[in-house]
Amino acid sequence: MAFIKNIRHSILIALAGSVFSITALANDEEDENYSDILDLSLKDLLSLKVTAASKFSQKISEASSVISVFKNEQIHQYGWTVINDVLYSQPGFGPSQDYDRPTVATRGNFDSWSNNHILHLVDGVPFNDNLYGSAYTWLMPLFTTNTLEVIRGPGSALYGSNATNGVVQMNTFNAEDLHGESFAKISFGDSNTRRVEVMSGINSGSYDFIMAFSTHETDGNSYLSFDGSDRLATLSDPVTGRPRSQQFFNRDKRRDSYLWAKLSINDNWNIQYHHQEWDFDTGHGWVFWIPDLDEEMNEYRNIMSVKYSGKISDQVSQEYVLRYQKHNITWNQRYYPNGAFENFYPTGMWEYLDTDAEDIFIRTQWTYFQPDSNVVWLAGIEGDRFSYDGDNEHFSNINIDSALAEPFPGNMNNPLGPWLHFIIDEPVINTAVYGQYTNNAFISDQLSLTLGVRWDRLSVHYQDINDNNIRKHRDFSRASPKFALVYVVDDTLSYKLLAGEAFRTPTPTEMAGAHTFSLASNIGELEPELLTTYELETNLSIDDNHLFRGNLFWTKFENQIAFSTVNFNLSTNVYSTENAGIELEFIGNSTNMSWFANISYTERLDETILAFFIDETDPDSVPIPEFTQHADDLKWEPGVKINAGLTYQVGKFDLALTTHYHGEVERRDNEIGNPGGVLPLGVTVPLNYNLDDHRPTTVDSWITFDLKTNYQINENINIGIHVKNLFEEKARLVKTGPFPFDYQINDRQVNFYLQSRF
Repeated sequence: MAFIKNIRHSILIALAGSVFSITALANDEEDENYSDILDLSLKDLLSLKVTAASKFSQKISEASSVISVFKNEQIHQYGWTVINDVLYSQPGFGPSQDYDRPTVATRGNFDSWSNNHILHLVDGVPFNDNLYGSAYTWLMPLFTTNTLEVIRGPGSALYGSNATNGVVQMNTFNAEDLHGESFAKISFGDSNTRRVEVMSGINSGSYDFIMAFSTHETDGNSYLSFDGSDRLATLSDPVTGRPRSQQFFNRDKRRDSYLWAKLSINDNWNIQYHHQEWDFDTGHGWVFWIPDLDEEMNEYRNIMSVKYSGKISDQVSQEYVLRYQKHNITWNQRYYPNGAFENFYPTGMWEYLDTDAEDIFIRTQWTYFQPDSNVVWLAGIEGDRFSYDGDNEHFSNINIDSALAEPFPGNMNNPLGPWLHFIIDEPVINTAVYGQYTNNAFISDQLSLTLGVRWDRLSVHYQDINDNNIRKHRDFSRASPKFALVYVVDDTLSYKLLAGEAFRTPTPTEMAGAHTFSLASNIGELEPELLTTYELETNLSIDDNHLFRGNLFWTKFENQIAFSTVNFNLSTNVYSTENAGIELEFIGNSTNMSWFANISYTERLDETILAFFIDETDPDSVPIPEFTQHADDLKWEPGVKINAGLTYQVGKFDLALTTHYHGEVERRDNEIGNPGGVLPLGVTVPLNYNLDDHRPTTVDSWITFDLKTNYQINENINIGIHVKNLFEEKARLVKTGPFPFDYQINDRQVNFYLQSRF
């Protein structure tokens, strides 16, 4: 990791002096400006082939999913830097936040810190984290991406776990795409934000090698905020006469880097290496006490993949994938400040963890293109072995395993048990088999049928540390079917009727956390998540330059796993929901202008609360639900989201404007008014304490605008300004639960960039 940091700092210095930058073009038709993407008609864009929907090449209008594709030029034009930037502009998705992380809410369902309901693929290889299942959509840079495919809705029939809410596939550049050039970009702006991206490659005969590096750091979004602690500013506010919490500046400094290398041989072999590292602050703290001292939260991943694909015959193709991932964590975390809980923790609470885990993923897949027909058969086998063999170091000044979690004598650090004690030296094995039948001339040439099914089985032996370390076993298995009927009326109109189920097994951290404040697990009772979705999509090309897409959806999400605050952040099945809605898109372009607009509307049809606190010491106690139930009323998410974007080119100037409207968000009944003298996670407050004195009873709707301007100095150098939240909208993302704060979005952020090809 030190080696990577040295590289990063050297590149920063070099680029500051040489002012190179990245344009990241996709093909040799790009000339002195970005007009190529504008010159393409929407008909041409919709003819781009995608592979994520069915694992073989299809047009967007014929694919068996609700799918969109974005070329690198589009991504560059709008100033989208990471995956979240794209997802937040699309119907069905939207911004949310949990703890310190920006997450991706989907179709009325809030997503928690782990952000593990979207499958992330890089050139068809799974890239989600092996500990939490996270898709690092807020970290992953896009400048190495030639095209980005985004599926809304489940993909488990082909991909298994994590593909419940969507699939994002990055199809990366080859050196051949760079045409002998190298690219670099440097940007800097408010909040001490700096980003550097460089990419270069060499193509020689059968060999194609490309390498890229990026680094990013920022002071983040720090602001004065309440938190979930018992620290009070006054017992009698002069306005309300009630207690008011004390405010602190949340901590949000971040730094991340990414190193990527890919070797392609004869269009058959694809060998990749990824090194991704990130340092971060915990924002409001992981028990919602804003830390009083600096923390050190460092993680990195090393991923190596080898993929072979080729033809066995004219009708049969094959694919083999081997991927290794190792995730390292070093956290020195401040949970409570000095004097917390009326000086119960005189020196506060620290927990230090240095650990790692690894997994090996394999895939064998065959595709058969049936001769003299439009039938495609696909079958595959996948396996993954996750292993954890203990921590390098794990200690705290608090006896976490005791009933009172009191300080150790003298507040001295003492060793703690293994972070994932339940599964230490016990591999977690996932096996899967899948198959798919596609008939592109079902009944008629205009109708195509896709039927698919995947069976997954996750198996783990574990030590039940709560039951005398008895060795036990859990097994999660289920089939995920898929049905897709696509009717292409003509070149301008098509319909898709889609149905599917998804299945997400608990991750190692959800199952096995122990001896820590960062995790709490209940491996014996945790159930997998299930998702059922029906969709009806229409694609209408009004003319070659104007497109309308509409999609009706119904989705049932069962057993959603999240951190339960009534059970001290226990990973548990929190609730089940049933939502329905509509997603409308309008897309257009002309000679010097392109635009998009979309709207999503979601209704909550039903929900069931699954998580309760039960006082086992009192047989007469009444179970306390995680939160109040609202069977037909959408909470935590806006019913309406609207996005729009426009690009315009005049001579050497390019302009892009995007906007996002976030509808009003309602809280649950238990999150309003007087909390009865208790906040989550064991915090007591005066009986007349009122949550509404600290933040509004509903989160108001808001709208933001982003503006990007670009000027082409010459054929190789561009400069520009990217302004986010142009009009400095003061807006919030909801904090779930009965807490006295919300998450504020960033104020206006102005960034300057310089980019070049050489």
